[in-house]
Amino acid sequence: MTRKNFKVLFTDTSVDPAGIDLLRPVAELSFLESYASTEALVAAIGEADAIFCRSGIIDEPVIAAAPKLKIVSRHGVGYDNIDIAACTRRGIVVTIGGEANSQSVSEHAFGLILATARDLLRANADMDAGRWERTTLVGTELHRKVLGIVGLGRVGSRLARHATGFDMEVLACDPYLDANTAAERGAQLVDLTTLLRQSDFVSLHLPLSQETRNLIGTAEIALMKQSAILVNTARGGIIDEEALHNALKDNRIAGAALDVFAEEPLPPDHPLTGLDNLCHSPHIAGQTAESLVRMSLQAAQNILTIFHGEALAPDFVVNPEALV
Repeated sequence: MTRKNFKVLFTDTSVDPAGIDLLRPVAELSFLESYASTEALVAAIGEADAIFCRSGIIDEPVIAAAPKLKIVSRHGVGYDNIDIAACTRRGIVVTIGGEANSQSVSEHAFGLILATARDLLRANADMDAGRWERTTLVGTELHRKVLGIVGLGRVGSRLARHATGFDMEVLACDPYLDANTAAERGAQLVDLTTLLRQSDFVSLHLPLSQETRNLIGTAEIALMKQSAILVNTARGGIIDEEALHNALKDNRIAGAALDVFAEEPLPPDHPLTGLDNLCHSPHIAGQTAESLVRMSLQAAQNILTIFHGEALAPDFVVNPEALV
């Protein structure tokens, strides 16, 4: 029987078995429920060599309570729930899932665009209520409309390809790309102001950082067309939610579609609930049967690479300086 020399703490029980099965032969596994508190993480992490992180905040107190910790492996691509600086100081590697859920997120974003353009939520609600109301349900076509993509990375590039199938014009704002690279990905590179003013649909695909927090606020929304729709499947903190609520309530823009929020789970009395011109989903853009397998396997493989001390670094390392 293989000796299990390593301990892995899963911060969520909702992980596809593929990654669990990959780790089980070589590691002792323990599990916490979704969105575990800092206190629960600190109490559970003492002897862990690795954190398989889906939900939960991996902050300084959690890191300090784990003297043997070598890697925090994200089941996903965002890492704003991890204190990267604290991990780096300790030599703890942080990895993400790379391309594992890019297709899933891009398809969900495009689905939200279609749902809001055709007012499908209201149509469904009317039907459930026994109403057959056609005259007020007049949608808008995507054909020849302008899609503005903020962040033309893994997900944004895929979304641009989806849009070309509908003959949409694609604008992109991404400070890390040049015009030629954006063109190769199917978009015209512009600044944020131009994108907001010209786009019929604006979709956000960038990480949450100090630079991007509240990137879309009152002033930015004021630049958008009154007929425009704002879509966010990236991170909730990128949008100033109070500003968005006010804009939707006053019909300053036509609508919004959100999969992510500044606070998750979303409180039931949150202002961004109960609005007729808002479509929302509970952070599920990255969740398809296919992507959950890929993310689970990628997160597990990154842990195994660290465990085995292989010459090659794990894939998709956020803080490569921790490998030194």
